[in-house]
Amino acid sequence: MVTIPTGVQCHVGLKTVPSDRVSSALAHLLKDGKPVKGISSVLTGLAADEAAIEAHAADGRANVCIELSSGLADGVAAVKAARKLSLAAIVLLPSHMCADPHEVQLTAAELGDAGANAIMLSVAASMEHDVLRDMAELACEIDLENVPMKNRLGLCVAATPAPDALKLVKYAHEILEMQHFYSCLAGVNAPKPTEILKACSLRPADMASGPLMLAEFVPDAA
Repeated sequence: MVTIPTGVQCHVGLKTVPSDRVSSALAHLLKDGKPVKGISSVLTGLAADEAAIEAHAADGRANVCIELSSGLADGVAAVKAARKLSLAAIVLLPSHMCADPHEVQLTAAELGDAGANAIMLSVAASMEHDVLRDMAELACEIDLENVPMKNRLGLCVAATPAPDALKLVKYAHEILEMQHFYSCLAGVNAPKPTEILKACSLRPADMASGPLMLAEFVPDAA
């Protein structure tokens, strides 16, 4: 079920973490099977179609990260399959689908209607703030059942250049009131979770910085 977020939803991706270090990272990111304070989900499952969704559900996962590598139709089908299996669907739109505001609006509408919990736009760190604003405002004109698009739309900002990336995150949160943000534990595809949380002006005590910083150290550990 899609619910209205009550604060910043930092989704931690492990895609760029070496496979032999994932278990060590999870030991810091999860406590009693749930994400540590400061993050809302750990995206250990990646899927692009219905078959992959079923495999993740069989593994007992609570969520799945859906990448639209096969196109919108497959993405919508994957979201519907995830919802049917009670998995939270976190959708990452590739950058080529985040260039035209009208295309973003139509894509987000279909994914939202299918039941996506979060729809995150993949954008360059150098994107102009007013361009992101226009894109977000157009998408949020969509009328969705129960949870508005405003509470589902989110951001996956490229990690570099870091100052620009974090300024865009700050703008998206403070001005556009976005709540969903994708973070990369290794800081490769997006800023690290502690950087995202800091850009959203969360106090250190709210960040559970100890476990998160330990987890961020894992990908680079010798």
